[in-house]
Amino acid sequence: MMSKGHTLPRAVSPAHDVYRRFFSRSLPPDLCSGIAMNTVAGRMRIAHGVEQVPESEWQDLVVGHPALRLEVLNAITNTAIRPIKLQFFLLEDHLGLAAAAVCEPIAWSAAHNPLDALLLGRAAEPARRLGVSSGPALVFHTPLRRQAPVLLRAAHPSEQRQVLDSLLDAIEEHAARVKYGIAFVGVTLEDNLLWSALRSRRYLDSEFDATACMQIEWADFDGYVDHLRARSKNAAQTARTELSRNRRNGVSIRQLPFAAADAYGLYAIFRNHYRYKNGSDPPYGPEFLTQLAASLGDDLLIFEAVRDGKRVAALAVVCSGSVGWMAMIGLELRDRPNDFTYANLLFYHTAIWAPALSLKTLLYGTGVQRFKQKRGCRLLACHLYYRPGRPIGRVVAMPYLRIHQAWMRGKYR
Repeated sequence: MMSKGHTLPRAVSPAHDVYRRFFSRSLPPDLCSGIAMNTVAGRMRIAHGVEQVPESEWQDLVVGHPALRLEVLNAITNTAIRPIKLQFFLLEDHLGLAAAAVCEPIAWSAAHNPLDALLLGRAAEPARRLGVSSGPALVFHTPLRRQAPVLLRAAHPSEQRQVLDSLLDAIEEHAARVKYGIAFVGVTLEDNLLWSALRSRRYLDSEFDATACMQIEWADFDGYVDHLRARSKNAAQTARTELSRNRRNGVSIRQLPFAAADAYGLYAIFRNHYRYKNGSDPPYGPEFLTQLAASLGDDLLIFEAVRDGKRVAALAVVCSGSVGWMAMIGLELRDRPNDFTYANLLFYHTAIWAPALSLKTLLYGTGVQRFKQKRGCRLLACHLYYRPGRPIGRVVAMPYLRIHQAWMRGKYR
């Protein structure tokens, strides 16, 4: 671990040395000390952990945001394979909870920095060893999903903007006090108030990936195919062909009542698929599903695909209001015929059960985006908004983020 005043080997470039000297500093005051401050729109306080959040008020605020449900956040912090300490910035007024933001504070010496991982990718760990880090920072993000981590109570947009500005003012005041940078991860154009507020405050911006979502505008599979046909005749024909081929190969898909006895079997297929796609284990342990099932009840949907009596794929969906989030997907990777089980589980069978359950929106992840587009999804570019903890950090970070954004835009075209 490097301490303040540690110098880099001479082989490191001067640019890296400037970057290190900006980011390397002793840790600020303990972020776990309580804080509360008055704002124009109310009083902001920081809750340290899920148990300090007003449950009923949060649940009202989070309707339509499945990945930010307290049950999900509690399950991930309880079963995470690395320690995750979440803070909740809560703006309260005479009516209760008006706005909130979910934060993971990252110290400079942290072994895992989600902001470094985002900005530096595979180079994050070697950079950390050299003393190069974006920490310390207040990283506002949704732990398991690319989604804006800021929630606002339903109101007129002008009132929401006033509440949002008060929340951001309080966050920035707190960050200045503890000498931390600030990052908001997962902001899209649909988060127009937050997008506009951060841009007006001159946060540095970079586009880094895209997330997929689907609006359910049909009542059955035929309606889904008509929806595809309006985009592409080939896509409509592909859907029917892949559905038929899946059935001819003896694959059946059904909703599965959750049984704790089978939790590890489901986790194993999710874990193996995650390893295949990401080269690492998922961020949660095998108890994650059990805890979700116990707390979510009917709002956790489990589907499985079976061939020759054997489970070959599984899907877990978390619901909130009329929104469903495809939280976990797993596909058997050995002896896998080309029977389009993945497409059937995620799209064609989903096109049947989602409208039957009155879901209007389905949220997918960031992978295989063209595949998802052809099957009816639209893509939302996700942005990072970043304010370094010290003024000189802007000089260092601005050119890097411009290069990063240009590279990412080229990657997704």
